[in-house]
Amino acid sequence: MEIREATPDDRERILALRERCFGDVDAEKRDPRFFDWEFAHAKAFVAGENELATHIALVPMPFNINGEKIDGAIAVDAMTSPDARGAGWFTRAVGAAIEQTKDTFTIATAYQIRGAVLGAMLRNGWQIAATLPVLVRPASLLALAHLPPIGKRGGEAAKLLSKDDTPRMAAVAKAFAHGATVDRNEQWLTWRFFENPFWKYRVTGVERNGELVAYLVARRTTLKGFDTYAVVDLAWTDKAAARELLKDLVAEAKWCHCELLAALVSRHHPALPLLLARGFMPGPHRFRLLVHPMAGRIDVSNLRWSIMWAETDHL
Repeated sequence: MEIREATPDDRERILALRERCFGDVDAEKRDPRFFDWEFAHAKAFVAGENELATHIALVPMPFNINGEKIDGAIAVDAMTSPDARGAGWFTRAVGAAIEQTKDTFTIATAYQIRGAVLGAMLRNGWQIAATLPVLVRPASLLALAHLPPIGKRGGEAAKLLSKDDTPRMAAVAKAFAHGATVDRNEQWLTWRFFENPFWKYRVTGVERNGELVAYLVARRTTLKGFDTYAVVDLAWTDKAAARELLKDLVAEAKWCHCELLAALVSRHHPALPLLLARGFMPGPHRFRLLVHPMAGRIDVSNLRWSIMWAETDHL
């Protein structure tokens, strides 16, 4: 076998490989509609013909690094068939992916949680840039005790936002951006939060004098068996408005009888103190942020990464 760039004809083989590797985990990711949403513009690399041995994809991702717009990518769907493991196929696939896209992307990120892929990434020049904790807090003690909610819904009123609001969200994100982060432009926000065929988000905002000054993106899902409201993205030009949105989400989670609230956030993200103040605490699960400088056109050694779940393909 040789490592080769995947073609549209490989879609069903890639989906079959995902099923062999991950079973029924994230079942929606085995649906062709999800595949087409995520990989429409990706560069994917595989080994094998009728039955694939390995796969990795680089999905284009816009970055804002210290105020400079940079074309980058996120590495996703790293997987090797159980019967092909130990032969070095994944290491070679990672190397081929970097070599063949180094002139296309200036920087690449990956969010590693499975230990099996780390060695292959490091051998191919990826660097560990940060460790990202998953913060958690009980949303409702009644829900944890399997009792119905009581009383009235509390929290601050927050306006539900739609796809039509992405230009205003992008303006907030542009003013909020600092360090190294995904560039939350209008096109990216639309794709990420309003066009996924399966993942549906609760997008809320606060206005002051008719101007959007903060937005929060959340998704209700199951994490480690718990009914969870996850904070996916948060940006603001008015910190008090961001606090209002968090308060509203906590109230929504309680009223919806969720068990937990969760957030993935880096230590340089301004939302970290706000989340800690609302009772979020580091849980047992961590993601490693891996970064590759591709052709060395950017120094990644001292970047201050401002990361939330929005940057990943996990939620």
